[in-house]
Amino acid sequence: MNKVLLALCIGSSLASASMLAGFGIEADYYMPEANGDFRYTENGLVSNTYLNNDSDSQYQVGFYFEHPVPVLPNLRADFTPDTTFSGSDGLGGTNTLKLSQTDATLYYEILDNVVDLDIGLTGKIINGEVTGITNQSYNVVIPMGYMAAGVKIPALPVRLDADIKYVAYSGNSISDMRIKAAWEVFAGLEAVAGYRYESLELDEKDIYSTLKIQGPFIGVGYRF
Repeated sequence: MNKVLLALCIGSSLASASMLAGFGIEADYYMPEANGDFRYTENGLVSNTYLNNDSDSQYQVGFYFEHPVPVLPNLRADFTPDTTFSGSDGLGGTNTLKLSQTDATLYYEILDNVVDLDIGLTGKIINGEVTGITNQSYNVVIPMGYMAAGVKIPALPVRLDADIKYVAYSGNSISDMRIKAAWEVFAGLEAVAGYRYESLELDEKDIYSTLKIQGPFIGVGYRF
């Protein structure tokens, strides 16, 4: 009898934990367009890339895990692989700018009801490469603030979400924003459509940038 009661208690605890825990994954087809100037200096060599509405298509994926332990932050990860844009090098030739981004976010869930609100910190890793007359590569880790909000549309299987990652310092600013609508198709499976906007305003010793990267995306997701 005691063993039966113990098993029931364990089962009940696991069920409660599973109700409080959650995870989700999303994969999108992303169609960004780039504008602005990018200058990189390495070992005395300077490369300039002037982008004017150049576009590419790529995928982006995201994953999050939320748990029932209040003092520990939840985890989100986002990855955008090599996105490639071509522009003038200012000397009659062409440079190619390639960027990949990996974001790791620790956040706390402030609200979890009809309206969701998350606040946290993101570490954005940008790996880049400039190819043309000179070939250069670089990587940088950028700490950013993170905020996300969502609302469930009453009487419809639709949710609206938005998130922003942002940091500003010494006249520089980096932002990465997304808005999207998710329609639940069946048992947590979602169809997703949205728009992403990135701004990289930098004036450093080795990097100068006025880049704006933006475009729509469509995809599928699953939430539990």
